[in-house]
Amino acid sequence: MKSLLKMTLISGAIVLALTGCDDKKTETKSQPQPATEVTTAANDQQQNSNVEYDQKAEAYAIGVSMGTNLRENLEYNKIILDHNQISKGFSDALANKSQYKEDQIKTILKGLNERLEKEAAESFEADKAASIKAGDQFRKEFAAKSDVKKTDSGLLYQIIDEGKGPHPTNNETVIVHYVGTLVDGQKFDSSYDRGEAATFPLNSVIKGYKEGLQLIGVGGKIKLVIPPELAYGDEKIPSFDGKAEIPPASTLVFEVELLGIDNQNESSSNNQ
Repeated sequence: MKSLLKMTLISGAIVLALTGCDDKKTETKSQPQPATEVTTAANDQQQNSNVEYDQKAEAYAIGVSMGTNLRENLEYNKIILDHNQISKGFSDALANKSQYKEDQIKTILKGLNERLEKEAAESFEADKAASIKAGDQFRKEFAAKSDVKKTDSGLLYQIIDEGKGPHPTNNETVIVHYVGTLVDGQKFDSSYDRGEAATFPLNSVIKGYKEGLQLIGVGGKIKLVIPPELAYGDEKIPSFDGKAEIPPASTLVFEVELLGIDNQNESSSNNQ
């Protein structure tokens, strides 16, 4: 696990770099404009007031950016710390009035990182054990269905529609619609939700998906139940687009429609 302190400081440095790289004075748009118009003949006092306002807004924006980054890191890693103490430590550091010496801070943060690493390892193993148990049970029940088959690699599949077109080969680019779920039904990915079919080289995806899609032709549809060794193994995949994350050792379930095989690049190279 990366040091939480390092992640926060990196984020803060990025914010400072971005705000400091442009010498031009920018308008602050985070607050509504006054109801009355500001004339172009503003005096020096009004200009000074605007500069002060911009500086306050910029300082506040940096604080919000750093605070948001830290909060999101804490929430994502399920770390519970006293927000009031975090705020106090931040304020004391800015005022150069820390309650602890530098070596004490290092010792405390080292202890924090060790505790977090231990808790993360324990959580990982618990999630992995739960995934293995749930996946084994799901695959056992799915395999018992009369129309489900199993390949030598351990992939389980159910052909919904064989398709009338050609079968893709390992080196071809496919066009598909699909939805991917965990064994409990939680959705982690879906081209349907994005409203656009996915196009990718077949040899660029996980083993079970690659093997399963070659079992149908264009126009076909297949359900794949992929054991962890043919998916992401013990890797934990973060969530995206509001979908579920993939825990370690997860069995994955895909329903895939093979819409086409993209031979455009191949045809172009043959015509040269």
